[in-house]
Amino acid sequence: MSEAPLDARRSRLIGWPSRFAPLAGLVTILVAIILFLPGLTALPPIDRDEARFVQATKQMHESGDFVDIHFQSETRYKKPVGIYWLQAAATAPFGGAEAPIWAYRIPSAVGAVLAVLATYLAGLSLFGRRAAFIGSLLMSATILLGVEARLAKTDAVLLALTVFAQAIMARAWMSGRGEAEESAGLTAPPSREPLSWPLALAFWIALGAGILVKGPVIVMVCGLTLISLMIGSRSFVPLLRLRPLPGLVAMLIVTLPWFVAITLLSDGAFFGDSIGHDLMAKVASGQESHGAPPGTYLGLFFATAWPLTPFALLALPMMVRQWHHPDIFFCLVWIVPAWLVFEAVPTKLPHYVLPLYPAFALLAGVAMVRGAMLTRASLRIIIGLLAAAVPVFVAIGIVVLPLYLEKRLPAGADVAAVAAAVMGLLAARALTRGRDERAVAASVLSAALLYVGAFQLAFPGLDAIRVSERAVAEAEKVSSCPNPELAATGYTEPSLVFFGGTDVVLGSSEDVAKFLEEPGCRVGLVEARRDAEFHASVAADGLTVVRRGEVSGYNYSRGRPVTVGIYETAPAAQ
Repeated sequence: MSEAPLDARRSRLIGWPSRFAPLAGLVTILVAIILFLPGLTALPPIDRDEARFVQATKQMHESGDFVDIHFQSETRYKKPVGIYWLQAAATAPFGGAEAPIWAYRIPSAVGAVLAVLATYLAGLSLFGRRAAFIGSLLMSATILLGVEARLAKTDAVLLALTVFAQAIMARAWMSGRGEAEESAGLTAPPSREPLSWPLALAFWIALGAGILVKGPVIVMVCGLTLISLMIGSRSFVPLLRLRPLPGLVAMLIVTLPWFVAITLLSDGAFFGDSIGHDLMAKVASGQESHGAPPGTYLGLFFATAWPLTPFALLALPMMVRQWHHPDIFFCLVWIVPAWLVFEAVPTKLPHYVLPLYPAFALLAGVAMVRGAMLTRASLRIIIGLLAAAVPVFVAIGIVVLPLYLEKRLPAGADVAAVAAAVMGLLAARALTRGRDERAVAASVLSAALLYVGAFQLAFPGLDAIRVSERAVAEAEKVSSCPNPELAATGYTEPSLVFFGGTDVVLGSSEDVAKFLEEPGCRVGLVEARRDAEFHASVAADGLTVVRRGEVSGYNYSRGRPVTVGIYETAPAAQ
């Protein structure tokens, strides 16, 4: 597989590592680690999804039950068990149920790094070293992946498994094609010889592991790609090369034991909740206020995929002209069928389309290598300005948000933000001048500075976003007795359970009043909007309460400031 000769305007930072496949792979891993580490240990548990996942894993350690899934006393059957097992394994060496939040994030961070490596491996099979290296760099810097790498939930791990499966499929699709066939079209199918047993079984095991992590999403993405390849080549060879019969057996060996166990344990409730209440609810309507019309992902693409987006836009002419080339066709059928499904489903969250971003990154990389990027100066200027807007806007947010919330700026955040904005502008300048590989290098550096400024310096230092942690600490500090039991109303975010313990009561004002009526060391946490209602419930129960203190901050899950009052029952008169 040949690549275009280097010209004087190409970046040596990219050209030198890409000469050697192992070196390029190592650099890819190192760049990803550098990008994903800032904030991993510093950020508090993020409500609501991350806090729910980590609390459910914490309860597995507490109960010793690693089959069933609970958040407090309620079953949590929206997702299978895979991510909880990974988090439990990651936290076991660091105290199990007492492990810090960063330990729960290890699977996501590792998954994000492996997803970048898998992007590189897929690019090697499709386009060669240089394009694969460029694509993996763009993928590593993508904002959406940077966020998911720092959240202890399913999506970074699912991405890694999906891209590894797609990389193996790309190997099956491309191997055996001669250079003349690479651009001749889709009529000549790939070699009929099956993949090696390790590769073929790895494909099906990745599918099985992906099902255990997030249900059928990986099957949909990989399945639509495979079906499209068979339609495009008018042949079953793409499937047969993957050894489907023994592969399906391997996939079932991975998935069936837990699904059988949870079916028996829950008396079938798992499938009722995960498929009936979660999956079908998302397909039928916008679940949990996340409904949006078709085209939403396309509208969000520029922001969520930065800095990949401008390069993908510049690669569009090549995608249109060379769609029938087997390598380009593979990336397009990786993207288009699944994208249409995601756009058609009413429930929309930005991370749903993340498994499709590596294909965009690889298409941008090969367009650069082949000299097939859009060259019209006026369009490059427009795209360059849009590309510069993202780091500048985020840099402004890094400075403005702390000032708005707490009238202060954490040390170093402003420097990192300004440096990131400058590098973003330099990347845009290089882009408008046709120096695309230099623009890639500058964009990756801009992303690294943004992540340091936002995730390591600015947001972790804000007390305003640590309401749960501070409320629990303040309750323990001001309580008249040690280690109080807690109940909360108004402010009932899942992170409150992570910090306060599994037995924290989340309920109504009346629930908190009745909780305080019981004997023992008890403290009520009452959000200001529920204060009058709480006092009415207390009075109706004949209780007298004392306000011991309060904690104020910002509930970013609901987008509003909160004040949480800390109450105890008044001591009996002597």
